Amino acid sequence: MEYLVQVLGSGLLQGLVYSLIAVSLVLIYKSSEVFNFSVGEFCTLGAIFFFVFQSLGMPLWVSIPGFLLMAAVFGGLVEKLIIDRLIGRNPMSITLVTIGISSILIGCMLIFFGANPETIELPVPDLTLDFAGALFISSQVWNGLIAASAMVALLLFHKFSTMGILMRATADSQVKSIVLGINARRILTMTWGISGMVAALGGLVVANGSAVSYDMGVVGLAAIPVVLLGGLESIPGAILGGMIIGLVETTTTFYLEPWLELPGFQAIAPYIVLLLVLMVRPQGLFGQELIERV
Repeated sequence: MEYLVQVLGSGLLQGLVYSLIAVSLVLIYKSSEVFNFSVGEFCTLGAIFFFVFQSLGMPLWVSIPGFLLMAAVFGGLVEKLIIDRLIGRNPMSITLVTIGISSILIGCMLIFFGANPETIELPVPDLTLDFAGALFISSQVWNGLIAASAMVALLLFHKFSTMGILMRATADSQVKSIVLGINARRILTMTWGISGMVAALGGLVVANGSAVSYDMGVVGLAAIPVVLLGGLESIPGAILGGMIIGLVETTTTFYLEPWLELPGFQAIAPYIVLLLVLMVRPQGLFGQELIERV
């Protein structure tokens, strides 16, 4: 029984981290129909920002707001200097540009940060949990708590704050929002900034207890099946999708791989589940079904 609790608990905690990164993707897609393939590098850069504050000996109450602010500014600058100039073009073209942004960021991080991994350890109390015979280490518990808290805060912000309402209005229709007097371009810049903050926090929880390196951005690939499974436009869908993918990975690792005698099957299991779901619901679990009248 404790073995099952360990597998399910680890899957849910890992899934919360995936959900956090996926939410960053959803925010941008909802606002501009652009799939940000550089989200993994946004995560890495956020972890590097935190490492810089940590290296300078800054206390946690300075490091957290500081690195989030830097990530938000960076996300806003990317939108203002690059994405804004492409507004009006096919969203697929802008999506391809984000792949170029990813490559540029990897090169810059390799030049300025170096190739050696650097350890990150949040100075927080020990929360190692022994539950029903299952052991969850402190960094694992903290990562899940931070990811869950961030997503709850974002959902509340998105639903009840003035800026969140403006973001939702702009995401529904940029043309209508402009007619109503909303500065859609400014909202889009702020959306990229907020998405940068969310991705940076995702990078921090991925690196916490291990290390940050220039090639850590591959974690962004794990968010792709999460977003497609939950629905490209749905934040709740991204959260649920992340937990499903997390559970699929851990149950595959601990049960299916030994049974099937297929080492590495865990890497493709999420995509098999994604394919099965998309065969039934092509728009994802919470995605919007578009109906065109002719």
